[in-house]
Amino acid sequence: MTSDERTNAFLVAFKKLEKELVHISRLKDDYVSFSRALNQTYYNRLHPIIAQRDNYDFLKTASDLRNILSHENEICAPTDAFLSKFLALCKAIESPFSCYDVCTKDIDVGKLSTPIFQAISLMEEKGITHLPILDSHQVVCGIFSRSTIFDCLLQGRKTAFEETDSMYDIQDNILLSNHRNESYFFVSRRMNVLSAFQLILKKKAHDKSVGLLLVTENGKKSEKLLGVITMTDLAKYQLADMYVPLSEKEKPRQTWADGRIGDPGRT
Repeated sequence: MTSDERTNAFLVAFKKLEKELVHISRLKDDYVSFSRALNQTYYNRLHPIIAQRDNYDFLKTASDLRNILSHENEICAPTDAFLSKFLALCKAIESPFSCYDVCTKDIDVGKLSTPIFQAISLMEEKGITHLPILDSHQVVCGIFSRSTIFDCLLQGRKTAFEETDSMYDIQDNILLSNHRNESYFFVSRRMNVLSAFQLILKKKAHDKSVGLLLVTENGKKSEKLLGVITMTDLAKYQLADMYVPLSEKEKPRQTWADGRIGDPGRT
């Protein structure tokens, strides 16, 4: 691909992204610039990809490049690596994955018959904070979390635990509706991650944190559990095989000018 072809591909993709970004930002003015929409989206965390600082900074660089090309399209051109990353980022923003695409499917689970101390050991061994408790139909009937034991003691329902105690003995505490500091939502496997991201964010400071999003076929609690989503899943989902990272040599001088001139500077 020639430098002119790369420039044209970049400008076409940028225009499409700009339109999408204005929509995501929810700004209703007659004219909304790319930079304003980008800042609105980033600072209000309206999109999981743009909420990541590296992606936000990269899109600011892309905006600077577009502004230069709009006035002097002979002065620089995007490199292949820069264009590849930009196009992949655009695709991830404009066509987000589904919840099933990003959820953790190979999950550790327990049953009502699972001993409490066995669950604690498993969570410690695997480094997990939540253990879904399933019935015989693989339907969620509760969540055992790191705070469950504390809640049991705080509410006076248990003052001590025996080795034979199981989830059955604390089933009121593991009910999803009975968690004091966390909430849980069932989501359809087809829900896009942007909608999932909005669910998992706190709307107000005193709102409960969302411990897990529980993925089922149609987002119904009566359905078999297919996977779980945490904020970590949403933060990393687009990193694998989504774009070609820029090498150190391409940051930022060659990125800007295709090796023909130096970095023209940023505003």
